[in-house]
Amino acid sequence: MASIGLVLAAFAPLSVVAAYISILLCVLLTFTLQTLHALRATESQPRILKMLLGLSRDREISQLHNALADALEKVADQTDPIFRSLAHQRLQSIIEQSELMGAATIEFPSTESWRVVYEELLRSPGLHLYRSVSYIESAHYWQDGPGQQSTKLNLELQDARIVSIERIAIIADHLWPEEALFPIEPIHSWLDEQHRHGIRLRLLRESDVGTETDLLNDFGIYGNRAVGIQLADPAGRTIRFVLSFDFAKLRQAEAQWSRLTVYSVSYAELLDQKH
Repeated sequence: MASIGLVLAAFAPLSVVAAYISILLCVLLTFTLQTLHALRATESQPRILKMLLGLSRDREISQLHNALADALEKVADQTDPIFRSLAHQRLQSIIEQSELMGAATIEFPSTESWRVVYEELLRSPGLHLYRSVSYIESAHYWQDGPGQQSTKLNLELQDARIVSIERIAIIADHLWPEEALFPIEPIHSWLDEQHRHGIRLRLLRESDVGTETDLLNDFGIYGNRAVGIQLADPAGRTIRFVLSFDFAKLRQAEAQWSRLTVYSVSYAELLDQKH
């Protein structure tokens, strides 16, 4: 190609030379892109092999990976555009959930599903301390069936001294008037019952945190194992529960707990004021 270029430069018009140079540049660009693509494909192969080898060491995960790969292969064989669109949406949702699990976090969209895990965690071997922050915005907080079952579980574990339970209750101002020593019913009775069973309680009004509104959360710290965040609707019913085994999230929750203790008062101290 160099000799062709020399001949054109010597005898061909300038426009032909320019056209030849343009073609040559296009060829070079195409070759460069193909080379880069080949290099990237080559570089990704060791990563894929490393990933597969890593998965093969975990029998359970390897089986799930194989089953998923088989299912994806069958999906790829389908040609109906509507099916492929629906499958893509479902698979995208699976990817998002998988990425969440990759961050050591699992989300439970229903009360029933997380209550089962809640009990499993509290009864798990090696768990001796459970610290809970209850953000109470409704008088119906934990008053429904699942909430009563969870309270019963707390009392049972505390009575049996299987788990030591501490709870900080952040109470909306309209549920704990400034002039009142205790929150309104049935919140007061719910708290008092826990106190009588030995659960250590601390209380604060929602307004006590001032501008530190990041403290207004409902969460539980399961020893040094996990942290669970509960999201409730205006009626106080749990609508979503996020459980994280990430160490950084656990430390963040512990820091929030420490900050809340500064604003809160012991329930036992309030009882002393009553007498």
